[in-house]
Amino acid sequence: MIKGFYDKYMYTPMPEMHNEMIPVTDGCSYGKCIYCDLNMGKKFRVFDLEDIKKYIRKRARFYEDKRFTPNKFTLLEGNPLCLKTEFLAEILKEIKVNFPNMKYVSCFARSEDVLRKTKEDLKYLKSLGLDRLCLGIESGDDEVLKFHHKGVTTEEQLKAIRMLEEVGIDYSCYIMLGLGGKERSREHILNTAKFLNKTNPFEIVVVNLVIFSGANLVDYVKSGEFKRISLKEQIEEEILLLENLKIHTIYNGTHKTKILPLTTMIPDRKDDLLKLLREEDKKTNRELLKEEKKKWGVWDKE
Repeated sequence: MIKGFYDKYMYTPMPEMHNEMIPVTDGCSYGKCIYCDLNMGKKFRVFDLEDIKKYIRKRARFYEDKRFTPNKFTLLEGNPLCLKTEFLAEILKEIKVNFPNMKYVSCFARSEDVLRKTKEDLKYLKSLGLDRLCLGIESGDDEVLKFHHKGVTTEEQLKAIRMLEEVGIDYSCYIMLGLGGKERSREHILNTAKFLNKTNPFEIVVVNLVIFSGANLVDYVKSGEFKRISLKEQIEEEILLLENLKIHTIYNGTHKTKILPLTTMIPDRKDDLLKLLREEDKKTNRELLKEEKKKWGVWDKE
């Protein structure tokens, strides 16, 4: 929590979780994805530019007598890239002035945020240090994206990625197992692998779908329109995903929603991951459920 900006939680990209965090927005400007409860009921806010700058200067003073000074930064929260280029530029300049050793600045971003920028905008922001975006791709299947009200198509997501590649901005991709439900489980995974094989992210972050009580997806589950896959089926989805991935990147499957935490470079050690997953898949659904309940019981104590 950053006092004065966030009440409780802050949502940060997993590849950037050890960076110095800079409060810029609260929530997500879109907020319509039915699987997400992170921003449900929360009004999207943009913090005052002068307050953001004061915070950056305050953090710089904090590190004046410290042996360590951060050089990697993350703009919070859901999708700060939606803001005007000049507004973001002022923040990036302030970070650079106060932290001259700045290596890069990162943030969460929606593909449509990228598409709303011109290539000149993106090049300008990159020149000021914005050089790692974490994209919530979630699925490479258009039917799945449409059902969950993601607001973009796979073609648009790929177009956004191509823009980032053209201007030289690095990016990571979030992918969600279980998002296709039972009906489109296989299509979701195969099309997601097919999509990712056309990209070049520095990291893939793989998470499991969790039906949070505040998410609109709950209504679809209750009505039977969306049928959740089992824990074993989640493992089998991950096996199928890995079997079909052909790109060179970091595979990060260590999120708390995952049944089995896994991370390594692929394809270098892909067989090692598959071996671990196939061993886990030998367990019964009852055994997996018992382990999951124990893990989630300490979720808010960690």
